Amino acid sequence: MTKEKILKKVAEIENRVIEIRHQIHQNPELSFAEKETAKLAAAEMKKLGFEVEENIFGTGVCATFINSNKEDAKTLLIRADMDALPVEEKNDLEFKSKSKGVMHACGHDGHTAILIGTAMVLKELAADFDGNLKFLFQPGEETSGGAEGMIKAGVLENPQVDAAMGLHLWGSTEEGIVEYKSGALMASPDRFNLKIIGKGGHAARPHNTIDPIPIAAQIISSLQNIVSRRIDPLESAVISVGMIEAGKTHNVIPDQVELKATVRSLKKEIREKLPQYIESVIKNTCQIYGAEYELDYIFGYPAVINDPQMSDIIKTAAQKILGPEKLREKKKAEMGGEDFSYFGREVPAVFYYLGIAPQGEIVNHHQSDFKFNDSVLKTGVAVMAQAALDYFKF
Repeated sequence: MTKEKILKKVAEIENRVIEIRHQIHQNPELSFAEKETAKLAAAEMKKLGFEVEENIFGTGVCATFINSNKEDAKTLLIRADMDALPVEEKNDLEFKSKSKGVMHACGHDGHTAILIGTAMVLKELAADFDGNLKFLFQPGEETSGGAEGMIKAGVLENPQVDAAMGLHLWGSTEEGIVEYKSGALMASPDRFNLKIIGKGGHAARPHNTIDPIPIAAQIISSLQNIVSRRIDPLESAVISVGMIEAGKTHNVIPDQVELKATVRSLKKEIREKLPQYIESVIKNTCQIYGAEYELDYIFGYPAVINDPQMSDIIKTAAQKILGPEKLREKKKAEMGGEDFSYFGREVPAVFYYLGIAPQGEIVNHHQSDFKFNDSVLKTGVAVMAQAALDYFKF
């Protein structure tokens, strides 16, 4: 009976959820500049009668729905990220971005609309559960991350949050499919900046120089041996150099080379070892050739680790709403990163994927032609609402 109630309410609000998504998509805002998006989310939450706190860690919004008078009532947090990307949109859509050089190229407009829709449904179904809800609209996922800052600002308190849920629209998963996975789902996206300092000179007299370019080349090659020879083959790690910059012309050996790289891993113990391995390669290679170096290693978000019981809740909810044919257990983790991981470090949490790819295609995130059909919004709302209700019965 609950399923029918959810689907009926979702059908009633679907057009409004689509309107909200279009409004957000047309007016994208970069990380920590999501003022209008946050204002829209706050206004919708206030209409529902929730207690709304704004300007949390910048532009964050938290709407609290107290639906139980019991002292031991559980509180569930459901999160959506709001920020867009510095990408010029090339889609031919009626609701195309109006902001030059900025677009929602990762689906966060959909995440925000789905969360608002979920709040609308759960408010109507208040009699069907005994517990409290926090709807969290988070800034800055695409850059330095807003999750940790909002947690430090106290969003997991008053009332104390017992568990958290979130989703991501996913371009490599078929449209309408819910993908779930217990344990590690996404990697920790760390990075480093490296400057190799040599001694420049005439390219015809390399013996009078300390050429940083071949040193950089050897370092880049040796870094791959870390993954293939220092990490268990059954574990996952990625080291990718994404930028190398050196020199100005063909006949001058430069003084230095600059590199930027990303380092991805799923397990804490591997993550902690990688900086040591990487610096060892850099230090030893530079010593051989007489160069110096400056290394700045930056730890990003932790890995997203899903709680097994919370993952089962998503599995069960999706099966109820969509049927087993629209449910898929993900076998391998993704090496992308997500700062939802900070919630998982504090409380039992689950993050899952909702597919947006037309059959036989892949939708690439962070690209100018990124788009998805509005039809997935109702699926996102229905599954999340069912999962919330199931959580309180757990």
